[in-house]
Amino acid sequence: MKPTRWACCKVWLALLLALSALSTAASATPDQPSQAWVLFADSIEPPPAGAAWQPIQLPTATPAPVAWFRLAFDLDQTPADAWSLYLPYFYNGGRLVLNGQPLARIRESGPDDLVRWERPHLVPIPPAVLRPGRNELLLRVAATPRASLRLPVPTLGPTFELLGHYENRLFWVRTMSQLTVAACTVVGLLGLFIWWRRPEEALYGLFGASALLWGLRTLTFVVEVLPPASWHAWRTLYHAATGGFAITMLLFAMQLAGMHAGRLRWFLLGYWALGPLGYIASGGNELLISTVWAGGLLPIGLALLVIAVMAAWRQRTPQLIVLSAALGVAVLAGFHDYLLASATPVMQALAPRWAAHRIFLLHYAADLLLVAMGVVLAVRLVGTLQAIEQLNCTLEARVAESERAMAANYERLRRLERQHAAIQERQQIMRDLHDGLGSQLFVALSRAEGGRISSAELVQALRDCIADMRLTLEAMSPDGNDFLEAWGNFRFRWQQVLDGCGVASDWKLESEDERVEIGAHVTLQLLRIVQEALTNVLKHAGADRVEIGLRARREAIRIEIADNGRGLPDGDAAAGHGLANMRARAHRVGARLQVADRHPGVQVCVDLPQRQAAVA
Repeated sequence: MKPTRWACCKVWLALLLALSALSTAASATPDQPSQAWVLFADSIEPPPAGAAWQPIQLPTATPAPVAWFRLAFDLDQTPADAWSLYLPYFYNGGRLVLNGQPLARIRESGPDDLVRWERPHLVPIPPAVLRPGRNELLLRVAATPRASLRLPVPTLGPTFELLGHYENRLFWVRTMSQLTVAACTVVGLLGLFIWWRRPEEALYGLFGASALLWGLRTLTFVVEVLPPASWHAWRTLYHAATGGFAITMLLFAMQLAGMHAGRLRWFLLGYWALGPLGYIASGGNELLISTVWAGGLLPIGLALLVIAVMAAWRQRTPQLIVLSAALGVAVLAGFHDYLLASATPVMQALAPRWAAHRIFLLHYAADLLLVAMGVVLAVRLVGTLQAIEQLNCTLEARVAESERAMAANYERLRRLERQHAAIQERQQIMRDLHDGLGSQLFVALSRAEGGRISSAELVQALRDCIADMRLTLEAMSPDGNDFLEAWGNFRFRWQQVLDGCGVASDWKLESEDERVEIGAHVTLQLLRIVQEALTNVLKHAGADRVEIGLRARREAIRIEIADNGRGLPDGDAAAGHGLANMRARAHRVGARLQVADRHPGVQVCVDLPQRQAAVA
C-alpha cells in the first residue's frame, strides 16, 4: 500500500474512533444497580433524609408488608437519548420517585382489587429529571395476599436498548400465555367432543381434559387484577388445575402404554382433590400447598416420565420417543419452577443471574408436551384411518368376489329355472297334445273302425289334427321363447289358408322391442285362440275380409281379430262351444278375452299383461 493512501486511512480511522467516543459519552450505557437500601415504613411519602436505611442486595424478597427501596446510579452528563427504567417483574406495583420527582405509579392492590403484575414494565424517564452525577431512585412496594414483597434488579438506560428486552419478556410471559389459553381451550374442547362422540377413545378425553386444565392454570399469567372476594376461589381453581393437569397426564401415559390403572386411579384422583381441599381447609395457606402438596406432584411427574420411557423402549415408535423427550423436558422444567418458586438456596447458588429473572419454564415445557401429545394422537388417528382404508379395500375386494360368485350362482339358478320352466312347458304341451290331438285321433280311429265316419269327415279330422300339431310345433320352435318368431310362422301358414279360401287378410304388427319373450305354453294358448277365431271366420262368418293385429308393448300384449261377416247368431257373445274354449284358454294364461258383435262382423280381442306372460 502506498504511504499516501495509508495516511488517508489513518485519518479516517481516527475520525471514526472520535465519533464513537462522542456517541458513547453522549448516550451512556445501561446501568443495573444490584446494591440497594431498604426502609421498612408504610408511609406514602418518600422517607426523610435522615431515615435509617439498611443495605440490601438485589434481587430481594422480604416478608415485610411495606418497604421503600433506594437505588443510586451516576451519570457523567445528561443523556441525549430518551431513557427508561426496565423492571422484568414488579408483581405488586408501587410508587417510583427519581431525584425527588414522582416518576410513575404502577397500579397497586387496594380495597377493591388485588393486583399481581406478571408482565414486565418499561417506565419512561423524562430527560429533565436526570442530572449529571449521582441520581437516586426510590421505589415503594407493598405485599399482598397474592404476592410477597419482591424487587428485581432494575435496568436504567436508553429506551431503544431496553425496548427489545421488554418486548421479548412481554411476549413470552404475557402474549404467549394468552395464545396458550386460547389454543388449549379450542384443542381441549375438540378432544372432549371426540371422546363424547366415541367414549371408547379415552386418550382423546384425557388429552382434552389436560389441555383445558393447563389453559385454566395459564390464566394466572393473563388475569392480573381480581376482586378480593374472588381471590381464594381463584387460587383454589389454580391448584385444582395444576394437580389435575399432572394427574390426567399420568393417566394418559398409562393408557397409552397399555397399563391398567385400577385402584391407583382412585389414589391419584384423591391426591388431586387434596390440593384444593387442603387450601380451603387451611384458610388459603399458600406456603403449605405450594411446598408440600405441589412438591408431591414431582414424584408423579417422575412416574409419568418412567412410564413413557418404558413404553417408548417397548414399542420403539417415533411418536412415543418424542413424547418421552417432551415429558423429560416438562419434568425438568417442573423441578426448576419448584426450586425457583420456593426460593431454595440451591437455585441461587447454581445460577444466581438466571434466578434473578424469575422465568418459569413449565409454562413453555407444558405447551411442548401438549403438542407432543397432539402429535401422538394425530399419528394414531392417521394410522387408524389408513387401517380403515386398507380394511375397506379388502372388504371391497371380498364384496366384489362375492358379487361375482353370487352372479355366477344366480346365472346357474336362472339356467336351472329356465330348464325347469321348459320341462314344465313341455309337460303342459304334452298334456295338451294328449287331451287335444290324442283325443281327436282316438275318436276318429274309433269311428273309422266302427264304420261310423265318412271319408270326408275323416279327412277333415286328420286336417284338424295336423293343424293342431303344426300349431304346437310353432309354439315350441322359437329359440328363447320369442313370441314374435312364433307369430311370424303362424302368419305365414294362415295367410296361405285364408288366401286359399278367398278371404283377404290384413296383418298388422306393432312392437316396442325386437323380441317378446313369453313362455311356450302361453304362446301355444294365444295362437290357439287366434286359430279358433280364424277357423270361426272361415266356417261360420261368411266373411271375405279379416284383419289380424298384434300390439306388443312392455306392459301388455294385445291381439285383435276382426271380420266383416254376418256376426254372431242373435248377437250373443257367449254363444258357441268355440268361444267357450277360447275363454277357457285365455283364463288359463291370465289373459282377458272380449268378443264384440260389430254388425257386420265380429271382433275378438285378447289382452295379456306381460307379467302374466312371464309368470305363466
